[in-house]
Amino acid sequence: MKQIIACIMLLSLFISYGCKEQTGNKTNAIFVDIDNISNDVSIFDIFDKVEIIPLETNDESLIKYITGLVCYNNNLYIFDYNLSKILAFDHSGKFLFSIDNRGQGPEQYNHISDFDIDKDNNKIIFVSAIDSKLHEYDMNGNFIRKYNLPESGNGAYKYIKYLNSDMIAFWTFDYNNRLKFYSKSKNRFVNECFPETDNFYRRISTPLFPYGNYLVRPVDNNIYELSADGKLSVAYTWDFGKLNIDLDKLVIPPVEKHNDARTKKILLEYMEKVRTSEIINCIFGTSGGNSDYIYTQVMRKSKDVNIFYDKRNQQFLIFEKTKENAYFYPVYWSEKFVIGFMPELSNIEQKRTVAPDTILDAENIERKNQYSEFDNPLLIKYYFKK
Repeated sequence: MKQIIACIMLLSLFISYGCKEQTGNKTNAIFVDIDNISNDVSIFDIFDKVEIIPLETNDESLIKYITGLVCYNNNLYIFDYNLSKILAFDHSGKFLFSIDNRGQGPEQYNHISDFDIDKDNNKIIFVSAIDSKLHEYDMNGNFIRKYNLPESGNGAYKYIKYLNSDMIAFWTFDYNNRLKFYSKSKNRFVNECFPETDNFYRRISTPLFPYGNYLVRPVDNNIYELSADGKLSVAYTWDFGKLNIDLDKLVIPPVEKHNDARTKKILLEYMEKVRTSEIINCIFGTSGGNSDYIYTQVMRKSKDVNIFYDKRNQQFLIFEKTKENAYFYPVYWSEKFVIGFMPELSNIEQKRTVAPDTILDAENIERKNQYSEFDNPLLIKYYFKK
């Protein structure tokens, strides 16, 4: 079942189209050979220290899956989509509070689709797609207010990106204009763009605001930037030369029923060909960056290839795993550090290879070794070299 769900989720990412408001600058292209993978990249070529953060586990703090994470004022705010709640921990992983108040009451919500932090007014904000409402809470998890958002066209709200005290960007299921810039003061959309073709696979999606005010699509070499005045532009482009993505080759196989065994078999076989780069050369995974680095991870020949571009000396670090045998799965970026996580935490081998002892000091090895399968996920904090 997990394999089928993963297949459908990845297939949902295919074939994206830009919007009319997009502008680009070809001089911002980053040329890189994604097959030039090195086995000699050390985690300490990039980071000074790696720290394990165990998230406190109790009845109120249980996490099923980390859908999103924001670090703000030295606290960690974690979104669990499956449980439809937001949990707050301090920098050491001590549980602080949760927003877990589903219901029909005046201070309750139907569901949380996505969340962000209003850094200008110190608020936690999230969108409820079922009833198109925006909810605001203070930084201690106390309800402030909720209000109606405009109708999002032909589809519900999905993701939210806070831009400033007035402007919020929403990614929606309106395939005519998936991206919408909403002005709180005007209570309306000031710009709508990014049309896509509606199909079964696009009904499931993954987060597309990986860091800063950037928007990333899995089969688009462009990285887009959202401005505070409600405009979209191409910030930079990954140029892989002959290995760039050819969308003409990405044709989803026709299926008649989406829940029968034959359909599942067809989708799994097709997904495997995508993973092995038999159909298209690669798929973009997560992205990141700060003043010193631009980062992306692509799936290429069934491998997650990490690409760090050092802007200071215009050099690349390209690896599947470091020479310490460490894999890298970032979820949050800042100027001073990156926070990652351990996927499939029930897999002990993955726990070892995401944070092997060779990249940890004795204190953090002990933290890792105290983890059990009944605990909340472990976070990994990577501190950039100064």
